[in-house]
Amino acid sequence: MFAALLLSAFSVPATAATNTEATQKAIQFLSADVANWTTSQNCIACHRQGAAVFGLSSAKANGYNMAQATSNGRTIQGNLDLLGARIKTDQRPAGNWLHEGSAYPNEKTSWASFGLAGFDQYVSTQYSSALVMAANWAVGIQQASGRWPEDHINFPVDHGSVPLTARFIVALSQAKQRVDPAKAAQYQTAIDKAAAYLRANLNNNDTSGTGDGMPYTFQKSWAIVGLKAAGPGVDNVNANAIQTLANQLVAMPAVSGKGWGNLPSDASNDFATGIGVYALCLAGKEPASNARLFNAIEWLKSRQAADGSWGSGTATPDIPTTFASLGLACFGDFSVEVSVVGEDTKMFPIYDPAAQETTYTFKVKNHGYQADTYTLSAAGGLPGWTATLSRPTVFLASGQESTVTLTVRAPANLLPSLLSEVTVTAASGGAPGVSASARAKTYTPPPPPVTGVATTTAILTPAANAQVTIGQATLLSARVRDASNNVVVGPLKGVVTFFVAGVAIGADDDANGDGVFSLPWSIATDTWTATGAQDYRAVYSGVTLQPNSQNLLGSTAAQTLNINAYPYTPPEVIMGNQPAFLRETTLNAWGFVKPATNGAVITYAAFIVNGGTPVVVNPELSGGLVYIPVELVEGPNIIQLTGRDNLGGVTTKQINLTVDRVPPVITIQSPLQGQVVGGLVDVTSLIDDRTPTRVETQWVNTTLLEFGTGSVTHPVSLPNFGEQGILVRATDSANNVTEAVVHVFVDSGTPTVTTDPADGATFGPRANNTLPYVIRVSSVSATTVKLGAQQFQLPRGGGEIQTSVTLASGVNTLTIDATNEAGRTTRVTRTVRYDTQAPVATLVTPAPGSTVGGVVTLTARVTDALSGIKNVAFTRDGSGIRAGTLQSNGTWTAELDTRELLDGTHTVDVWMTDAVDNFVIQSFSFTVKNN
Repeated sequence: MFAALLLSAFSVPATAATNTEATQKAIQFLSADVANWTTSQNCIACHRQGAAVFGLSSAKANGYNMAQATSNGRTIQGNLDLLGARIKTDQRPAGNWLHEGSAYPNEKTSWASFGLAGFDQYVSTQYSSALVMAANWAVGIQQASGRWPEDHINFPVDHGSVPLTARFIVALSQAKQRVDPAKAAQYQTAIDKAAAYLRANLNNNDTSGTGDGMPYTFQKSWAIVGLKAAGPGVDNVNANAIQTLANQLVAMPAVSGKGWGNLPSDASNDFATGIGVYALCLAGKEPASNARLFNAIEWLKSRQAADGSWGSGTATPDIPTTFASLGLACFGDFSVEVSVVGEDTKMFPIYDPAAQETTYTFKVKNHGYQADTYTLSAAGGLPGWTATLSRPTVFLASGQESTVTLTVRAPANLLPSLLSEVTVTAASGGAPGVSASARAKTYTPPPPPVTGVATTTAILTPAANAQVTIGQATLLSARVRDASNNVVVGPLKGVVTFFVAGVAIGADDDANGDGVFSLPWSIATDTWTATGAQDYRAVYSGVTLQPNSQNLLGSTAAQTLNINAYPYTPPEVIMGNQPAFLRETTLNAWGFVKPATNGAVITYAAFIVNGGTPVVVNPELSGGLVYIPVELVEGPNIIQLTGRDNLGGVTTKQINLTVDRVPPVITIQSPLQGQVVGGLVDVTSLIDDRTPTRVETQWVNTTLLEFGTGSVTHPVSLPNFGEQGILVRATDSANNVTEAVVHVFVDSGTPTVTTDPADGATFGPRANNTLPYVIRVSSVSATTVKLGAQQFQLPRGGGEIQTSVTLASGVNTLTIDATNEAGRTTRVTRTVRYDTQAPVATLVTPAPGSTVGGVVTLTARVTDALSGIKNVAFTRDGSGIRAGTLQSNGTWTAELDTRELLDGTHTVDVWMTDAVDNFVIQSFSFTVKNN
């Protein structure tokens, strides 16, 4: 609820879905798609079913809305129930599953039993017997190496024997909770062998479809799944192997996407990424502290299709969708883990005249993103024994863990061969239905035997499919017979432990010797939540009787028990609305506690703050109003309100609040202070905060950081020139605000370059061939100017560079590059014509060496390669100069009256000056003959 309110407040765009939103969409699609396909194809134990059932079951255990309607008219839970029932229906009498009637028993059974294991652990125990049948079949076909060989190659879903072996480990680990000690020991041996097989192949790069390698990322992920189910192992060998594999996944660079590909060098894909995220979750990696994992999660969410699926373009999106949702659900809002720290099995001495006592340490870890308060309960034990917890509740922030102590006490003079199992459960207050449990066993010697004579256990009461109701009492009883059909009569003949919905209710050693192991069970309304068809079993421990007679082995009887919900409406409890995040440490908590059944009265109401001592309050008679002032602590807080009526009904509601007095920390990573940028710049800010934080850049771009910490990049347009500030504002969910400004110098243009002389100027000979040269640059930012080998620096605004260039005769080309601080360059090319050569004449008339007489027109063609002709003049024999006249055809002319000359040889002298004053006289000979 708080996640939804928060998202609404921040107006998160569709592309920024939270893990919870993405998973909810995924399971809505997945449940209907697999159910529809199962019905239309009449599927028999296909991998789609097993994978989806495990994934949907896991989502249920993490608090997702299973009552949501789907496209096929059923709810998500309805589709899950259909799939679970279909798996059970398709099971063969031998305990396995086959494809199309006869093929691929290993692969099909691994997937079906994997799905049943998830269903049994997270949803309902009604198929526990089917899971045990599958486990018995699997143990019978396990190879000596510890593996189960793949018999159906379908890349990447069924490729290699590592994934298949991992799935069987998951199935056996769950089935082990449902059988007698001798059978459980057999399962554990198989699990240990399989885990050793996985560890032995950590570095096996065999890529074959039936081989033992795990070069593919999905195989490494499957190995983590299997090893996690196998437990830490002796000296933490499995736990260490998990970390080795997890570190390998984290160390792989992302290729074409931020997830994982099938091979480390492959482009990221949805399936490999989804199962990789799930495996790293099981390995204990956290996205808040692991950038590789965080980026993979965000990339995975960005890949989700509008219908909620993954695997776009594939024929079967169910598998990538299953594992994507598994990975995201594992990092959801509510999740809890319970485990035993140290020994989970201890021994009491027999016939000791003193009472016995021992303790077990249980670790409770909040694996969700929300703080939560967990209600702790202990169930099970033998008559006359007690099992108490050090505290009834535990409050944990996200990622936090704590320990509680279970104290088991037994009376004096204990008899041999007793076995007492106690289940410790932590139930979430924030998400009803989310819980986890672990068991501790206490026994008197000798321990239950693993060899001996088989026994048969039969349940006497309640009958198969009997109806029992929460809040009422019922008798659990069973009878045990040996191989000769003799009734096993206690005491000193072992113990029968009764389990309902997988929880140890209690045990009996037939102390009265009537041959019936029995236990009265009063179903508590405040701690019991499982309803509907559930597994009910009586587990006989077996007894060591040697050397006088053969041992009696343990055995199990199982049947279905239908548990009806509490028949009355429990009290109505309403918590007053409070902000999810706030700065104040004081608050007035309020709510309403009212009876909801006619005739019922409220007998108890109390607030509990952060798992502390209940503060009893008296509801106001007319409306049930209750309120108290509350002192909060910085960080996450949980306020619970509990009401109990005289009919035994109990209701508890809670709200989560986070007191955050620390403003976000902003580090602007780019651009740097004082950096020159263009008109569009990417502003990257690193935000550090503990609550969801909205990041604004320059009042325009906004991003919500779901975890409060991360990197945000916003493009910013800067239309003005010169020095400007860019504002980054971070507002966390408690309205703590931090602002940071980075000042940049904006120059979105390019330099303007002019020169003196201008382009194409022509010059004549100069001293040392050197020409003064001026370069003028106009630019907002500073510039670097290059002219050949010369380099100059100009300040912001530009300026004038006075330099010189050395010219060569002919056309000189000058290249000028002006680069501003923003990296933009203007290149101009200028030419300078350097003319050091005089013009050249060709005398057209009279032709050189010709003979003429009378009046002739002196005609010369005068050319200059570079600068052009300024003037031309003619003389004859070095005197009588006359100016030349330029004709339209480009020649120069003047008149000469040869009659003024004596016959004979004379010269025509052409006087020429070009545009840059290069001067030359060129003489041509001709002959005059007038007489």
